[in-house]
Amino acid sequence: MLIGLTGRSGAGKSTVAALFAEAGYRVIDCDALVHSLYEDPRYAALVGEAFGTEYLANGAVDRKKLGALVFADSDALRKLNETVSPFIMSSVVSRIEKAKAENVPTVLDAPLLFEYGLERFCDAVVGVICDTEISVKRLAARDGKSEEALRARLASQHDSAYFRAHCDHILENNGDAEALSAAFYDMEGRLAIRF
Repeated sequence: MLIGLTGRSGAGKSTVAALFAEAGYRVIDCDALVHSLYEDPRYAALVGEAFGTEYLANGAVDRKKLGALVFADSDALRKLNETVSPFIMSSVVSRIEKAKAENVPTVLDAPLLFEYGLERFCDAVVGVICDTEISVKRLAARDGKSEEALRARLASQHDSAYFRAHCDHILENNGDAEALSAAFYDMEGRLAIRF
């Protein structure tokens, strides 16, 4: 069983992924995978060709500088996704195939699940949503960035209505971690979502 897990920044995907891990699922963390690719010289070369060597530092992608560009400019974000998608896809798909071959229940934690067409590999998709103001507060506490920068990041992502329309299951996460855990598990301590 492969469960897709997606949602906007600050919605609580990482917390839900941790709950799935606690319940015995393997988690493929696409954000962590992409961050590890930033150090790969082949990935850095693609970014350098597309955006210029000023977005590289010591042979790797300058994540902070590239992030400032793509979260403020939807065309730049689209260009980045088009540039590195094949490289990222091959890395993600190899992990999916390994999990399926080993018959391990797995969660694919992928903010860009739909953008990459990864839902086609999934048996079900769970979307984590919350109010924009809550996302901004969580991200500000976590990343220490300005509200303006965070709102620009969120504006470049799908809204809650999109996830409601495209996901098989929705977890609303407007409360704290305890409330989210209560929504995740039923009274008997089993997953509240049935797959």
